[in-house]
Amino acid sequence: MLVPVILSGGAGTRLWPVSREGNPKPFMKLSDGESLLLKTYRRAAAVSNTSLACGEIVTVTNRDYYFKSKDEFANAKLGGRHAGTYMLEPAGRNTAPAVAMAAHYIAEKHGDDALMLILAADHLIQAQDRFATAVAHAAELAQKDYLVTFGIVPTGP
Repeated sequence: MLVPVILSGGAGTRLWPVSREGNPKPFMKLSDGESLLLKTYRRAAAVSNTSLACGEIVTVTNRDYYFKSKDEFANAKLGGRHAGTYMLEPAGRNTAPAVAMAAHYIAEKHGDDALMLILAADHLIQAQDRFATAVAHAAELAQKDYLVTFGIVPTGP
């Protein structure tokens, strides 16, 4: 079983002044009027519709971004077909603690054999079909006890 986990937070310092503490990168609107977080949620929903998934989407965020995240997800207009679980970090401690918190929750709820798909809410992935294929292949490998990571092939330093 595959459970998508969206990591949504940040200090909003890297793309100032567009991104700032009250409106970090995941909430920035792109030229199509959609945020990176909304696009990530749609990616997670597409994955959760597959036979591999359980239909739950876990979002790790903080108290300041909880309601903004819920509003973004409501804008996805997916009809409530996905169970949303929100985990609120008491303090931002970067990626590893957020993933660990989600891993403990998923193992408790879905068992030790559940797979997690960690999705950063500030990534833009335009080739959805290629992403879905990569996730399916990664899930096959993960079921054989491989740790799978995604990345892009560098073209320069």
